[in-house]
Amino acid sequence: MNQTLAALRRTLPSLAAAALLALGGANPVAAEPVLERIGKTGVFNAGTRADAVPFGYRTKVAGASEERLVGLSVDLIEEIRKRLSKKFGREIETRLHVTTPSDREELVATHAIDIECGITTPTWERQTKVDFSIPFFGNGTRIMLLRTTAMGFADLKGKRIGVAAGTTTAQILRQHAPEAVIVEVPDMATGFDLFARGELDGLSNVGIVLRAMVEDSPLKSKVVLLPRTTVLSYEAMACSLPQNDSEWRAFVNHVFADLLEGVDQYRGGYFDIYEKWFGPRGVIYFPLDYTVAQSLSASLIWLK
Repeated sequence: MNQTLAALRRTLPSLAAAALLALGGANPVAAEPVLERIGKTGVFNAGTRADAVPFGYRTKVAGASEERLVGLSVDLIEEIRKRLSKKFGREIETRLHVTTPSDREELVATHAIDIECGITTPTWERQTKVDFSIPFFGNGTRIMLLRTTAMGFADLKGKRIGVAAGTTTAQILRQHAPEAVIVEVPDMATGFDLFARGELDGLSNVGIVLRAMVEDSPLKSKVVLLPRTTVLSYEAMACSLPQNDSEWRAFVNHVFADLLEGVDQYRGGYFDIYEKWFGPRGVIYFPLDYTVAQSLSASLIWLK
């Protein structure tokens, strides 16, 4: 018995250390740098939304047997893939994953995906988990309601306004429409269905997403966006990247910088992509705002 007790005393410290390791008491092994892993595997894992027209959404593509993810954000991901293929001298495969406002940060932070490009706004809180690229879009938060429901902010008291869970929208609404009732929905597609059925009085997101959602809907002529001529809050949109991987962040930023070159003069690679989705023949007509174009161009200064 005494020998057994002595053996346990000798073993307990190592058991305690093992328990701490299991609980994460020791520093985790650093994740493999993104570029290094892509070079080895030939696979680029990217995430985007499936409910954010025209940034990332599913639709039937000519010649395809099933719906595919398309949109402005998807095109930006493809530009990164092309540059990766050039860097490694062989075709790199993109594997697209659907992300939601609730899981996008975790997927990037855990290296399940190498990048998330959707409609994500950089914030200090989010930067505790992920890094961000330079901005690739800018728009403002607004509220969409039926004209018969509300025509101004004085009519919002008690109105149920849907916001996507995991977004900055709820915080913005609490500041500008404190008497509205905020209802979190899993995604904007679900929110729009609830709005169309009358189970929500309104939806809030960046204005262009709201406009795109209602563009082909019977509700188009029946809705109003508040504020009418301005926005509740300007939102810059960027791609989320894993933390502490400066080489990968620089690679993505240089791709974007090359695309954005000339955007303040309405020319260049980014402007061509923008016109594809927002031009006269795009999914929704939304000419590039001069102030936004200047802001996007200004973000290139520190890269030069």
